[in-house]
Amino acid sequence: MGRPRSSLRVAIVGAGPVACLVAIELRKNAFHVDLYEKGEDIRRIPPAKGHSFNLTLTTRGLRSLDSRIVDLLYQRGVPLPQRVVHHRDGELTYQRYGTEPEHHLLSIPRGVLHRALLDEAARAGARFHFGHECIGADPKNATAAFAVRGSAIEEVSADLLIGCDGANSVVRAEMSRRGARMRISQEYIDHGYIELQMPPRLGGHALLQAFRDPHRPESGEHGLHVWPRGEFMMLAQPNVDLSYTASLFMPLRSADGSPAFSAVHDAEGVEALFGENFADAVEFLPSLVDDFLTTTPASLKTVKCHPYHYGRTVLIGDAAHAMVPFYGQGINCSFEDVREFLRILDERMRIGGANGIAPALTDFTELRKAPGDAIADLSLRNLRELTDQTGDHAYHARDRLDKRLFREHPDDFMPLYHMVAFTDLPYDEVVRRHERQSALVGDLCRRFDIDTEADRIVAAYAGAAGGDIPVLPDGSGDSELELAPEEVRRLLDTVALRVLRYRDALNRGEYPASYLQESSAADYESGRKASDAVREDTAPAHGTELEPLLAEVFDEAATSGMVHPHPGFMSHVPSGGLFQGAVGEFVSRLLNRFIGVWAATPGLTQIETNVIRWFCTMLGYGEGSFGYLTTGGSIANFMGVRCALEALPEDDRARATVYVSTQGHFSVKKAARMAGVPEDRVHAVATRPDYTMDLGELRDRIERDRASGLVPACVVATAGTTGTGAIDDLAGIARLCAAEGVWMHADACFGGFFRLTARGRELLRGIEDADSIAVDAHKSLFLPHGTSALLVREQARLRAAFAVPGAAYIPELTSDDAYVDFCDYGPELTREMRGLTAWLPIKLHGLAAFERSLDHKLDLADELAAQLRSLPGVDVLPRAPGHLPVVAFRATADGSRGARQTELLCRRICSRGDVYVATAELPNEGLVVRACIMHHRTSRAVVDRLVDAVRWAAADIATSEEEVPHVVDPAVESPAARTGRGPGRAA
Repeated sequence: MGRPRSSLRVAIVGAGPVACLVAIELRKNAFHVDLYEKGEDIRRIPPAKGHSFNLTLTTRGLRSLDSRIVDLLYQRGVPLPQRVVHHRDGELTYQRYGTEPEHHLLSIPRGVLHRALLDEAARAGARFHFGHECIGADPKNATAAFAVRGSAIEEVSADLLIGCDGANSVVRAEMSRRGARMRISQEYIDHGYIELQMPPRLGGHALLQAFRDPHRPESGEHGLHVWPRGEFMMLAQPNVDLSYTASLFMPLRSADGSPAFSAVHDAEGVEALFGENFADAVEFLPSLVDDFLTTTPASLKTVKCHPYHYGRTVLIGDAAHAMVPFYGQGINCSFEDVREFLRILDERMRIGGANGIAPALTDFTELRKAPGDAIADLSLRNLRELTDQTGDHAYHARDRLDKRLFREHPDDFMPLYHMVAFTDLPYDEVVRRHERQSALVGDLCRRFDIDTEADRIVAAYAGAAGGDIPVLPDGSGDSELELAPEEVRRLLDTVALRVLRYRDALNRGEYPASYLQESSAADYESGRKASDAVREDTAPAHGTELEPLLAEVFDEAATSGMVHPHPGFMSHVPSGGLFQGAVGEFVSRLLNRFIGVWAATPGLTQIETNVIRWFCTMLGYGEGSFGYLTTGGSIANFMGVRCALEALPEDDRARATVYVSTQGHFSVKKAARMAGVPEDRVHAVATRPDYTMDLGELRDRIERDRASGLVPACVVATAGTTGTGAIDDLAGIARLCAAEGVWMHADACFGGFFRLTARGRELLRGIEDADSIAVDAHKSLFLPHGTSALLVREQARLRAAFAVPGAAYIPELTSDDAYVDFCDYGPELTREMRGLTAWLPIKLHGLAAFERSLDHKLDLADELAAQLRSLPGVDVLPRAPGHLPVVAFRATADGSRGARQTELLCRRICSRGDVYVATAELPNEGLVVRACIMHHRTSRAVVDRLVDAVRWAAADIATSEEEVPHVVDPAVESPAARTGRGPGRAA
């Protein structure tokens, strides 16, 4: 059973209100309790101004306190039964929080609450250690280290370690660092806040006196004063000393000139801001200008994590779930944490004694994670309500309706605010119940006018809630898979916030360019562990909340392998994953229209047709050309070979041959095999020293094959080899193919869209004479993966290769080439609409923006090559004029030592994490490091970081003789040299 509670020691990191309440409750159960606080005892320090707002305790939080403490707090706080909304025109609106007297907020300055709980914890026998800053912890064993006023280190051991050290918790960081496999998300919002002084006036509460109206009894009661102004607001809460705590919440920065802290610099600006937006409050803010200009706005953020425990350590309060203050539930949620934690701990220890502590921590995480996330999300959503909707007629009408429904149907309806503030319903259950109720009420409000037919809505609600009449969220059916409107909005908001957090973290450099960094064996083991962490052999029988699912994707599944959206990713041919393209993809999936047949979706089919014709024009094709959007270049190459075979007499196809250079992409062999050409009839043509196809060798090979009875069917010219960016002599190949009667297919997946630039048109001269072209918009148009195309000079050739007879259930097919049935132009019948992924970014920005970005990549490659040439210990391969933005270099050494040094150079470059390059094996030069600059977000600063990494790596290995295994990036090798895999995990 373990030791009795009276011998168990608990160390609490932090001594704020939540920590004090934990200490009070633990002392009731005979634990020895020590609290360690980095600051000094606030009871001995005068209150400071600048960053404060009153805490608002509600029934939910007050139930966690002893009645004596509650009585004490009511003596030091002010009950608020309502909001008092100050409109721009000077009108006041009074909004009751509930329907009964106990439905109020208890407004109390944080410092007042904190001091009261400090006194109570000390009275209960808890020991305080101020000036102790936590600098480390071993959560598994409940030990912690503290810097004591900067002069000594104190080690502390306990039976239970509790992190109550707030949103920037050191204990949480230590749990994550030391093996908790913790998912942590941190999201700053655009708003910040400052405190403004609103002192007593003539011995009374200034606002209560100034706005009392004998014709409005509610004006004689206190309330939370709100000045909602769209994107910003001011709040004022009364205190027992007759002052108000006033807080201005406003965006920190503004791009469009709207009010923001960054836009106000002087007294004139402060006076203009308040004169226009808070005119009725200015006279009560005597130190307004000084308060505003001398206070740096404090930031606001949401923190979520999972789990809340590890080993013998647990997080409680803001350390587990910090939230923005717009629902006023942060302290209530934290106090509820304490109540639930002590209840669980007591239950577990009654059964197992000290051995019950560990399972109690697990139970606590499972119980409180979902509610904590739910109230954090609600707090974010409530910002809009406070800043904007509280002044809206529709909001007030719905608020009145909600309260009436609650009075008349209390068993079937509770307003959201009531459930949050005045019940013990778990916050996540509050959200689910609110969404169900809102769906029902929303449907009734669409049937009846909320202003003139409220009686009918109220009368109908009971039947709807009880199931007597069918009221569905959107009239679409009774499937439990169909989301109600509120659920859809919540899903979209949750995903959008997660995506924005990811992009911001990527921009801040919080993700490496690649997680690969060690040997092939170590990388494999790391990947295996990452895969196993999310492996599920059996599909779940029951659902899960969205937030942890997104955390699994972003924080576990995505934190391994290569990070392709990273601006420092220069391996393979990078795919930038342009965000605008992803939005187009999302819209396509949402519309979910069948695009295989024109008659089924004429308008959307035309958009995809537009994109194909745009691509044709970009590549130099004229009238009569067409194409098909594919998921990748490999499929486009297959379709090109298939068109080539279709151009042959049927009897000749069994003897067809395909030609590609030794530096051509390995997918050509696969494409030919899929089209029916055996691998031994895909002939590799030698290259010249610049790695472009040798036309003399190609001519000889065609002649030899004809003489032996084979039928030359297709020459695949490469417009951008992955190894060096070389472009075959496209014009020369076109002339040869025309003379020999052979189909010319151009694999322009790497370089095709460079034809938008003047340099690119020269590099790709002759591509317009190819019979077909494969292009990857997810490369040289920076779009997300899965955006490629096969283009043909003659539309009829593509249709001939893929058209099949129709089926009775398919709409009638068209014979008009202007209005195409895509099922006749590719291998698929049912497929997603792919055009919007390219259409939206092109329409948003215009081709000129893409042209400038592609030109910039060519410039950056030239600059990179020039900078690398100046570095000692590095050889840069010559870059012929006809090459795309690939720069290849190697360590200055000969033979096998040179290869080892080059491999080590690559690994050292990648080890920093902010860039990722790979090695490639070239026939003439051997092993080289290859940097491909194709990401739309790769800037000069990123290139400079690469140069710095190369300089450091070259110097580091100059004296190193470390043996390294041979590692080659398979995506940049020729078919004959695919022997390894890519290097380097970023730290």
